[in-house]
Amino acid sequence: MFRLVRDSNNPALKRYYKTYSRILAKVIKEAKRLSYNSRILKSNNKVKTTWNIINDLLGKQRSTNSILKLSTEGSLLTNPNDIAEAFNMYFSSIISIRNKNNLDNPRNNTTSTYSYLDLGNGNRYSPMVFKSFSTQEIIPIIKSLKAKDPFGYDEVSSKLLKISAGYISSPLTYICNKAISIGIFPDRLKYSIIKPMYKKGDRSDPAKYRPISMLTSFSKVLEKALYKRLTEHIHNNNILNEHQFGFRKGSRPKITFLN
Repeated sequence: MFRLVRDSNNPALKRYYKTYSRILAKVIKEAKRLSYNSRILKSNNKVKTTWNIINDLLGKQRSTNSILKLSTEGSLLTNPNDIAEAFNMYFSSIISIRNKNNLDNPRNNTTSTYSYLDLGNGNRYSPMVFKSFSTQEIIPIIKSLKAKDPFGYDEVSSKLLKISAGYISSPLTYICNKAISIGIFPDRLKYSIIKPMYKKGDRSDPAKYRPISMLTSFSKVLEKALYKRLTEHIHNNNILNEHQFGFRKGSRPKITFLN
């Protein structure tokens, strides 16, 4: 390996060294710029990628998701299995409490909700009939999955599904059609990995975490397919109020300015 040795007594070598250093600095700067541009262009979430690059340049360390200890019922847990079980019990208890509160809340009464819809619209809607899916519909649904989505317990990523879309679209179409024909969502597609995500505060307090459910990529395909049929029925029968804009693709409120 050769090494450039600076000789202060050699003006020519000194000029060469400075020129080479400037050129190298420009090459490195341009290479970084091209690399950052490439990362942003290829990213599905360009804003998030941009901030990740900024944080890297500022030297900010990313927070780790590993939980080393957890405090519950006066005990400090350090064993990973005990921590996982404690989170499971805590998240399950929160869901039970919320479900009970929803049942006790008169505003969540199902009967009154349906009555409001009947009174508000004054008509009956046609029964919902699911139309069978075709492979031409399922393939775009597979392609619409985000490549960076976390995979579920089966460890089959969305990226793998997208790559093999042409080969698995037929069996997936059959599964989707079978599910809507018998009205059953497959149990295996209901399984998910629950990951606690830290919010803020004491990291040893389970209340400072929120659960993130990581479903399988196959369940996402079926959910998107059912969503497609449901929105078609709602749109064709004009079920939603014209002032309902939230969570409706392409719907924007009309703003009227008063003089």
